[in-house]
Amino acid sequence: MKRETAADGETVFVNLPENANSSEQRQILDSLPVLVFLERAGKIVFANREARKVLGFDEVEWMPRPVEEVLWGLLPGTAEPQTLLSGTSTGSPFHATMPAGSGRLMPVEGSYSQVNADSHDAVIVAHPAENEKAPKSRLMEDVLSSIPEAVAIVHGNHVLYTNRAFSAMFGYSGDEAGGENLCELIVPQARLNEHERLLRTVDEKGRVSVETIRTAKSGEPLQVSLQVAPLRVDGTNTGYVFSFRESGKHKLTEARLQRDAMHDTLTGLPNRALFMDRLAQALNRLERRPEQGCGIIQLTLDRFKEINYALGHAAGDDLLKTIAQRLSATLRPEDTAARFGGDHFALLVENIATAADLEIVAARVLSEIARPFELLGHSLQSGASIGVAMAPTLLGTGIFSADMLVHQADSALLSARQSGGNRYEIFDKHLKSGPPATKTASKTTAP
Repeated sequence: MKRETAADGETVFVNLPENANSSEQRQILDSLPVLVFLERAGKIVFANREARKVLGFDEVEWMPRPVEEVLWGLLPGTAEPQTLLSGTSTGSPFHATMPAGSGRLMPVEGSYSQVNADSHDAVIVAHPAENEKAPKSRLMEDVLSSIPEAVAIVHGNHVLYTNRAFSAMFGYSGDEAGGENLCELIVPQARLNEHERLLRTVDEKGRVSVETIRTAKSGEPLQVSLQVAPLRVDGTNTGYVFSFRESGKHKLTEARLQRDAMHDTLTGLPNRALFMDRLAQALNRLERRPEQGCGIIQLTLDRFKEINYALGHAAGDDLLKTIAQRLSATLRPEDTAARFGGDHFALLVENIATAADLEIVAARVLSEIARPFELLGHSLQSGASIGVAMAPTLLGTGIFSADMLVHQADSALLSARQSGGNRYEIFDKHLKSGPPATKTASKTTAP
């Protein structure tokens, strides 16, 4: 506890986050009948006994946690008109949501007092919000509830608010959606990369609109017009506002649904799920016709993170689209190029006799990626790390699988990357002992 001397000589104790470990300070704060939090550098470094009780933590020693894990939507200065609080000379009112130990979300309100702006020290005093004691107008909430678009307001990874139209469209009540991750609620697995790109675009441009697909609670896919805008408080972006409107048929055709679920939204290539399905079918055909061999090639770009950082995500997305086009042009119609995610691509090459045929394709891919790329007026070059694995002619019964072949190519890819990149390596299929994780890749450099 920090001591300061007043003008009259009396010793004054100042409770600061930097003194959160003071036993005397903890005893005082633990005796208070309100929720007290001490924030330092974006983390709650102390919560008093009353706060720990509400949160459901029994430990005496509080472990520092990010503010957004404890108080969702902590927006100082935004308590009105929902509360009767007023600011002070050192603090401002706020309202937020706490994940109570009972599993329910509990609205709280209180005062946020910044002690030291340089070190981001603050004292937060709060109590559960009592709606019956806040008779002021709820005009903003009434407006959001009455508009026809489905609205979700998100802070961090947590849903702060959904209106009635959101519940009607997606089937989640406000209590069910509150505090949850919006992606886990309504974004299909195949659209997660798209969702991340949308948020990046909002951060860069301020607003974005797109036609896309989301999933209702029942599992039914919905075609929607989506708008995303930043949630701004006092000139600072603190989250996102999503609005949804059904943009076509409530139910999509089966063919459209199948394509959207099995293809990458950025490049249009098959995604991992479709690739694995085609690989399993190729291995089944190999059982019947051992002379029609198959193998896979996996690759990552050697300089993708560097290019993405230097030129931005838009240039990175353009690079990935160009890579997809070059890979597709390299393959025959019966082969498959897929994107697993990020800069990770995979190729399925069928109807080949030996690993040497697969090696020819790998060398061709390496040569294609080595050609310069034109991105935003810049001419750039990037090599690739490539792993190659050939399916054995004699698969056996249940011994070899698509997952095993992918693992072998992964091992070869890792070896190529560790060897400096800009090369391909072929998995040593002659190693028979040990599980797949113990096998290594032979070092084969591209011509």
